[in-house]
Amino acid sequence: MRRSFILLLALALALPAIAFAASGVPMMRALDKEEAKRGDTVIVSGENLGKANVNELYLTDGTNDVKLKIVEQTDSAITFVIGREVKFGRYSLMILTAGATPMFIEQPVKVSIVEQYTPRPPAEEAPAEPSTATPSESQ
Repeated sequence: MRRSFILLLALALALPAIAFAASGVPMMRALDKEEAKRGDTVIVSGENLGKANVNELYLTDGTNDVKLKIVEQTDSAITFVIGREVKFGRYSLMILTAGATPMFIEQPVKVSIVEQYTPRPPAEEAPAEPSTATPSESQ
């Protein structure tokens, strides 16, 4: 009797996770920018990011979480706005899943909230192609 109760309890605890996995676990892969200012719009891309899987989006530093405003949401991307109240620093994105048993899942993408963008060195120009003309052809 006790063994069957434990098995039933384990199954009851595992069932929501199995059902969630079958619907597709949201996974963020890349941001369109590594740095953002307060008020900036940022796009994150990945899989299973639609409203059926992702209910809310947050920035987290591991201790503090800040809810983000979602502007647009598809299965492959979420467009969101960095709030004016966000403190400067480096954050991970975290989602609150949709469905009967919502879960917070920290994602493997990070964004730095900055006061000013880090200057990037100018792109180097490609070296000029050496001329293949012989000296007699160029005259």
